[in-house]
Amino acid sequence: MKTMQRGLAVVSALLLCVGVANGEEASNAALTEDECRAIWNTAAGRSDLGPEGAKPYIDSFDSVDTNRDQKISNAEFKAGCKAGLVHKLRRAQ
Repeated sequence: MKTMQRGLAVVSALLLCVGVANGEEASNAALTEDECRAIWNTAAGRSDLGPEGAKPYIDSFDSVDTNRDQKISNAEFKAGCKAGLVHKLRRAQ
């Protein structure tokens, strides 16, 4: 009986780990073009996106600001979407 309980505990722990890993993968998934465009329109509109405006959508500003000019252009934002660096949902700040 104890062996069965231990086995169930191990299986439960493994399933929990797999669930957590899948959740992390999903949060880093690349956005579709439509999702990316909608977020860009909400966050920046017609101008470049600064560090403060990017916070809700991007965890690492420097990873998306590839030319290091302290603003994210639409092209940089699109590349960040494709790389999974831009998030669809606002992150806690």
